[in-house]
Order: sequence, then C-alpha cells, then structure tokens
Amino acid sequence: MPSSPHSLRLLRRLPLVFCLFLSLTSRAQQTAVGMSAETLPLADVHFHLMWFMTPQELKERMDKNNVRWVVGAGAIEGMTGVESFARDLEARQLLGHRYLPSVGWMSIRRADAEVGVNRLYTDETSPQREALLKLLDEQLSSGQQAVFAELHPNALTSTTIRQLLRRLPTDAPLFRELYKLAIKHQVPLPLHMQWHPESVDQLGRLLESDRQGVVLLSHCGKDSQAEQIRVFFEKHPNVLCDLGFRSPPQAAMESTQDPARTIYWGEGMFRKAGIKAEWAKLIEDYPDRFMVAVDDVHRWSTYDEVIKVIRTGLLAQLRPETAERVAYRNAVRVFRLKEPEQAQAAPLALESRQP
Repeated sequence: MPSSPHSLRLLRRLPLVFCLFLSLTSRAQQTAVGMSAETLPLADVHFHLMWFMTPQELKERMDKNNVRWVVGAGAIEGMTGVESFARDLEARQLLGHRYLPSVGWMSIRRADAEVGVNRLYTDETSPQREALLKLLDEQLSSGQQAVFAELHPNALTSTTIRQLLRRLPTDAPLFRELYKLAIKHQVPLPLHMQWHPESVDQLGRLLESDRQGVVLLSHCGKDSQAEQIRVFFEKHPNVLCDLGFRSPPQAAMESTQDPARTIYWGEGMFRKAGIKAEWAKLIEDYPDRFMVAVDDVHRWSTYDEVIKVIRTGLLAQLRPETAERVAYRNAVRVFRLKEPEQAQAAPLALESRQP
C-alpha cells in the first residue's frame, strides 16, 4: 500500500527523534553518575592525622564532605608531645568505628634509628626487632580495630621525610615478619613503593610467600603506569591499590617532573575534570581492587579540595556501580568497616574481575 504524505513526513523525522532520544538518555545517565559521585559516602583508606588537626576538627570535615570512615596511615606527632598511636586512639575515642587507628608509624622508625643503617629491616633478627614485633602485635590485638600505618620500602624520590628517602628490599626480613602479622590480624599491609623493577620483583615474592596476605599499594605504586599495574594484578590476586596523592593539588608539583604520578584531576581554568583513559579502563576491569584516599594535607582547605577532586576527577568518570565500590564498598569489605546500621561486612577477600 502506498504511504501517505503524512506517513512519509513521520518517517523522515524518525532519525532526528531517535538521535534526540539518545542525546537526552546520555545526558540523563551522565547526570545520574555526576550526582552519585557528589553524594556517595567515602571511605578514606589512607589518612595521616596531621599535627595541627584535632579529632573534633576531623569529625567536622568528615561530616561536611560525607567521609563516613577514615583508615589511619600514621598520625603525625609534630610538636603535640603525643605519640602517634596515642593520637590515633584519641580520634578513635571520638569517632568510634568511623576511625581505624594505625600502628608502627613512629615505633618502626625509632627502632630503625636505634639499630642504624636500615639493619632493622635487613638483619635476620635483633633484640630491637623482636621487641618491636611484640609491641605491634599487642597494639593490633588491643580491640581498637587497629591497622598498619604506611610503610616505606621504596620512597627514594617520593617523600619529604629524610629517614625514608631510600630503597629497601620489599621482601627484607622485617617486611616478611610484618606480612605475617598482617595475616594473623587479617589486615592489609600498606606499602609505599615506587615502581622500580627490583622492588616489583621483591614484592611479587612477598605476595607469593603466602596468598592469605594482602598488600595495599599506597598511591598505587606512586610513579606506576596503568599497564604496569595491570600486569602485576594479573600475576597477583592479593594486591590492592589506594589512589591517594595521585592527583592535583597534592601531586601537581612532582608531576611536572614525572607526569606518570598524576592519574586524575579536578576542574581547572582551562580543563575539565577527568582521568587518564588507561587508568579508567584498568579500574573498570578490576573494580574490586581500588579505594580512595586523602593521604596528608597541610591545611583544611586542601582537604576539602582533595575530596572534591576525588568526586569529580575520579568517581564521576566511572560507571555508577564501579564508583560505589571504589568510594567505599571495597573498603568496607577489606577493613570490615561497620556501617551506621551496623550491617556486618564480609571478611577480608578479593573479588577481582578479570578483563
């Protein structure tokens, strides 16, 4: 039957209507992702309570930015006169299950200075090391849901702390003992390790020594590239990444010398917020391996800015379900965080999705 002129006009308009529908759908999806990224609760899995911060001030900033949990990475003593673990316990007392205190930040460095020339790490044993391991075991058993502070096997060009400007064997005797303690207490071992080939091989041996253990790569390798982490993930199912200090404003200066240190960024005068395509693909392929982190900031305004960049440059660039995992669900599983409704989190496990 021949088509009427009216039918022909409708047919001609169909492609335009279809394109308009796709455009509106795409915008709606982008809006949904953006809104989700703006409002998702966050679990910051690598945070240093700086010397100028009080627990009350931290609580106010967490509430302001919808940071539901914080996992300590080593409280800075500064001029406070309070030992690092004790400072973390003060935050724990105020924030309860929202804050996990960390052990070893200063006790390991003090023992290292006493033994000298990094021998605390490389000697097979010493009285100082045995005393240190006993102390850490007791603190992890204190009932405060304590975790390990950030450890530094390779921070040769990536720290302002002079004592830590070095590269140690990642599978040195002390790291092996700390790995065993982490397995005993079912907590990850957080390692700040630049992506040097020898460090990478040594870390692989440490992970292979016992697959029950889990290493959390601080800053996801610091100067690593996405393809390097992908290869490592394929070999080792028991390694995770935090994405702290891999974006401006924190990484802005060092990224001028080494652009690999920036993974994502916020909105600027001449740029939109975004993430490197290869990193977005890696996170989508392994959505259970990544978590967000603030790390250290030297003023509260920077804290607010870092949270904003996490939301706009990282989470808003991911699929909503991936963003939710990276924002907090992975941390709830790995650290057995307690949600406000006291829902029980799953035990420490990895559920990595192969690409």
